[in-house]
Amino acid sequence: MKISEKWLREWTNPNWDTNTLSEELSLAGLEVDGAEPVAGAFTLVVVGHVLSVEKHPDADKLNVTQVDVGADEPVQIVCGAKNVVAGMKACCAQVGAVLPGDFKIKKAKLRGVPSNGMLCGATEVGLPDNGVDGLFVLPADAPIGMDVREYLSLDDCVIEIDLTPNRADCFSVEGIARDVYAISDSELTQPFDIKEMAGSDACSQSIKITEKSACPKYLGCVVTDFDTSAETPLWMAQKLQRSGLRPLSLVVDVTNYVLMELGQPMHAFDLDKLQGAVNVRMATDGEK
Repeated sequence: MKISEKWLREWTNPNWDTNTLSEELSLAGLEVDGAEPVAGAFTLVVVGHVLSVEKHPDADKLNVTQVDVGADEPVQIVCGAKNVVAGMKACCAQVGAVLPGDFKIKKAKLRGVPSNGMLCGATEVGLPDNGVDGLFVLPADAPIGMDVREYLSLDDCVIEIDLTPNRADCFSVEGIARDVYAISDSELTQPFDIKEMAGSDACSQSIKITEKSACPKYLGCVVTDFDTSAETPLWMAQKLQRSGLRPLSLVVDVTNYVLMELGQPMHAFDLDKLQGAVNVRMATDGEK
């Protein structure tokens, strides 16, 4: 199981560094296979707002951009990324920045045009390849000039724990946090409030449990006015990625998030496609 150290520390935050935390978990029976930083080391990379994009006068594949990095004046950066557009926000390495691999950003001229920085893709700031050919696009509400390490919570480690079947109680952030709380002097804090939902008879879905010996209880609820086209929030997508899960869609991501944090398996159905009751039963012969 993979878990974000920052996510774990939202629940309980012992006065241990990453190595000590890993050692104490292993001694408690939760064997840690390793702990890796989520991103490589880099400095002076901030949220940049691309104000304008113009074609380079002497290079077909280059663009000349003006980028707001929170300073008094925008900076000019020559960029070859295919997905650079005016209005986007991206990771901007300023002059003096040092990127993973000890790559230093200096003032330069590209085909005769001054360039004072670099707009970055995911791998250029030490993040895993996100499959995008070009710049790592940041959300529209990302604060201009904010340090990217802080904005993306990159001072984090992914801890991989080799859990055994008899410790199913630890297949979640909450479960591991309980063990850390038990072996340390830290407090255990639930970082959110659980609110009771207001019920309604206007929309319902029947449930039938055929195999009560295997599943004595099955709970569900109907959620309406859910915008399935909405994007998964960045903070949620990051936590899922650091848990080894790929963000797919908001509906799927929410159910996976609850599973990873609380250990409660969930599944979402499209109410419009359900015919009759949700039947909890064993598969029949030949059924996949």
